[in-house]
This record gives sequence, structure tokens and C-alpha cells, in this order.
Amino acid sequence: MENKTRLTYITTTTFPTSKASSIQVMQMCAAFAEAGAMVKLVARPSDSNADVFDHYGVARNFSYETPRWWNMPRAADIFQVRAVWRERGDWICYSRGRDLTAPFVALLRGARAWVEAHGRPLTAREKLMLTWIARHPRGRLIVISPPLQEIYQREFKLESLAAPDGVDLKRFEPRLSKEDAREKLGVGQIGVGQVGNLPYIVYVGGLYEGRGLETLFKGVAALPAQLLIVGGRDSDEVAAWREKAKVLGAGNVHFVGYQSPARVPLYLFAADILVMPYSARTLTPSGEETTQWMSPLKLYEYLAAGRPIVASDLPALRYVLRDNENALLAAPDDERALRDSFDQLLKDESLRERLAANARASAERSTWLARAKKILECAN
Repeated sequence: MENKTRLTYITTTTFPTSKASSIQVMQMCAAFAEAGAMVKLVARPSDSNADVFDHYGVARNFSYETPRWWNMPRAADIFQVRAVWRERGDWICYSRGRDLTAPFVALLRGARAWVEAHGRPLTAREKLMLTWIARHPRGRLIVISPPLQEIYQREFKLESLAAPDGVDLKRFEPRLSKEDAREKLGVGQIGVGQVGNLPYIVYVGGLYEGRGLETLFKGVAALPAQLLIVGGRDSDEVAAWREKAKVLGAGNVHFVGYQSPARVPLYLFAADILVMPYSARTLTPSGEETTQWMSPLKLYEYLAAGRPIVASDLPALRYVLRDNENALLAAPDDERALRDSFDQLLKDESLRERLAANARASAERSTWLARAKKILECAN
């Protein structure tokens, strides 16, 4: 019997959480397992009793462990070291972001270690550890996009594998009509009341600066459409952004709050138009700017839903989106350009159908499984 690659994904993230990074971790564990690896996810324990596999809508094809978390100084480092020490034999330590202690210690113990970078190192410690891991014979640096790969090569002289995010197409089967999706959600659950036959513009994602939400509110204020906002970490955050929409005169904006990843496809299918109105300066919740190299998870889910997309015209998005082919691209932070794009789509059914079909075709070339197979080729 052929020996399977053993891959242990070690993260200090708790599950479930509203952070997009948690979706990526769960999807990649399932994809690595589907690609033939024996996968274990080791994560920080959570107070939630939710079934994480159901919450994220992923296959139960990998094991999930939450060892004890010690509340003491350097708790994250201690957690990662203990997780590595439990492994034996030939295995791959996999981590992402700033969880660098696990891959560093794994290399010292003779294992292989791959780390996934989603931005520049922010401290001298991170830079030193990433450099050592990337240059180690058993180490591997994976980056989220070709622009970030160029940055690591140019600024840090480090070789890396560029692997943009993807989507699990099985989560978007069967492909629902917007009418069927709205029926499954129920008008009351969508939260927009009786809106007649007005079209839906849907935004899914974080509610914070850099996402272009103020521009979006102003862009839709005078449109004969309803804007549905799916996201928000808690009720206070949703309430704050609801008030911003009201101040900007957008009475046709409706918030449904955070929805589990397993339910998100229903909201995407319910849309007439999907929107990604990123600002010219795109920030993470922690304030890190990612405009140059981002690879948004929702981009690929939007594509998989097979709905027309309006997005900001940013270089990082142009690696996937092509104006008037699989999306309409509008100048960032320009409410008029955004409104004109919506208006063009609302008036042109043939354009909507063409963009939607091309979007779905693009998604079929960008799956989590293809990404996992690309990364696992490093193991051979």
C-alpha cells in the first residue's frame, strides 16, 4: 500500500470564527485530504460547541484536535512547540501567517515545514524566521499571489511558490436560481421585507475601513435596487455600519449580519449582482495594507456562484478578473463609476448573462483542490 503524505496543520486560530482566515484553513485541510494526504488540523481550543465541519461546510476527511491552551506568557509559542513535539516519523508541518514557531521547531526536529505567507513580515523576528524556513532544504515558503511572490523575491531575496486562493465548487452544487435561493432563505430571514421585484445587489465580507463600503452606500442610494450586506463580527459593528448607511442617504441597504460559510452560497445565489468595492488602499482588520497582493476568498466564491460581478479596478484583482469579460471593473473610491456599472448591468440582461457564465468558468479553473495538489507536488 502506498504511504500517504502526513500533513499536520498547526494554527493558533480558534474555530469557528468570523475571520476569513479560518475559512481558508478549513478549506485547505479538506483539499489536502481530498488530494491524497493524511491531514490533521491542530487548533487552539474554543468555547463554542459548534460542529466546525458543518459550520464551514467542509468534508469530514481530516482529523481535528484542540489540545490544551496554557494561559501564560508566550502561550502561542508554547502551544505550537507542544503540537510539534507530539508528531513522529516523516511528516509535514504546515502553518500560515504569523504562526512561525511550529515550522521553525519542526525543521529543528527533522520534519518538513511549509509556511503560507499572506503579507510581508512585520517584525525582525518574523523576517529572520521566514528567511530561515524558506532557505532550509526541508522548508518551503508559499505566498498568496504572484505580486506577493515578486515582493519576497525583490525585497527579501526569497524563493516561493505562488498559490492564490480558490473555491470548493461542491459547495455551489446544485446551482440554484435566484428565486430558489430567496425561497430557501425566506424573505424575513433576508431581512429586507416585501421589496417587490427590485433586484438584489449583494456584498459578503468584513465591515471595516478599506472595503469601500461608504462608496458603495453612496453608489446605490439612488438606484432602483436593494443592497444586501452579509457580514459583521458582532451586532455592535453591524449597527455602526447601518448608521453610516443611513447618514449617507442609502435607505435601500439591509444588513443580515454574520452568516456561517455553509450558508453564504445561498446569499450569493440570491443576488442579481455581486459587488467587491475595495478602496484604493485596502486594509485588514488589524490595519495592514494588502492592496498590492491580496487574494480575496470571496472573489472565488463570487465566481463560483455564477452571478455578474462589479469590482474595484485594482492590479491584484486583475490577475483573476477581466473587465467586460468575467466582471465589470470600476475605479476604486468612485461612487459614480460604481453606480454606472450597476446601472449598465441592471439595464442589459445579455451582459449579465455573459459575465455570469464567464465568471463560473473562471471558478472552475481556481479550486482549492487544484491549489492543494500544486502545493503537495513539493512533497515529491
